[in-house]
Amino acid sequence: MTNFTPWTEQGLHGIAVIQAQRCWLTQLAETLSAHLHLDSSRDAVGECLTHLMSGLLQSLVSEEQAFVELGSPVDDAHLAEHNALCLEVLELIKHHERGELVGLPLLQRLQDWLSQHCDGTPHRSVLH
Repeated sequence: MTNFTPWTEQGLHGIAVIQAQRCWLTQLAETLSAHLHLDSSRDAVGECLTHLMSGLLQSLVSEEQAFVELGSPVDDAHLAEHNALCLEVLELIKHHERGELVGLPLLQRLQDWLSQHCDGTPHRSVLH
C-alpha cells in the first residue's frame, strides 16, 4: 500500500485536515470523471481505486482526529459511515479486478460522499 499522509507531512490539523481531504477526494472524482469516456477508462478506474484505498483509511482516521481537536468527537453513526465506505470501495475493487465496469458507480459514490458526508448537515457547523 502506498504511504499516504499528506496532511501529516504538511503539518495540518483540525479544519485544515478536513479541507485538504475534501480537496483530495474532489480531485480524485474530477480526474475519474474526465477519463470515463476515454478508451483508457479501465486504467483510470484502477488508478482511482488504488489512490482511494491507499489513502482512505488514513484519511478517515485523520478526519476523526480532526473532529476531536475541534471539540466535536465522532459518534457511532459517523464511524459506521466511514466503515461502510471502506467496505464499498473494497467491493468495487473486487468487481474491477473481475473485469466488471465500476467507473460510473465509483464516480457516483465519490460524488455522494462529497455531497452527503463531507458537506452533510450533521457536521456542517464544524466545517464552516
